[in-house]
Amino acid sequence: MPWFAWIVIAAIVVGGLIAVATVWSERGIGAPPDRDELQRLKRRIAELEEQQSAKQLEGPHIPTRAEENLTAEDRWRLDMLEARLESLEEKSTDDDDDPGEDGLSGGTTR
Repeated sequence: MPWFAWIVIAAIVVGGLIAVATVWSERGIGAPPDRDELQRLKRRIAELEEQQSAKQLEGPHIPTRAEENLTAEDRWRLDMLEARLESLEEKSTDDDDDPGEDGLSGGTTR
């Protein structure tokens, strides 16, 4: 057998020993660093699943009249803010078109 074949065989053996050691120590690639963290994650998953199942048991939510009114009021406020923003944008573009009106910018004062 050529000399480079022995290097490949040795690398395979060392890699296998490393894989066996990580499996035996239960700290393989991607394993959590400690068991406490794993337990916390399992509890958190269980809590989230309980919340999800509780939401599914409640059924669809029919909004009350007060909630509908609040939603309509929020839409109205949003529309008013958008209208004000548009008017401010129009004013700023109008001011940019006429830079010499106030005498401070653009024109010569001498």
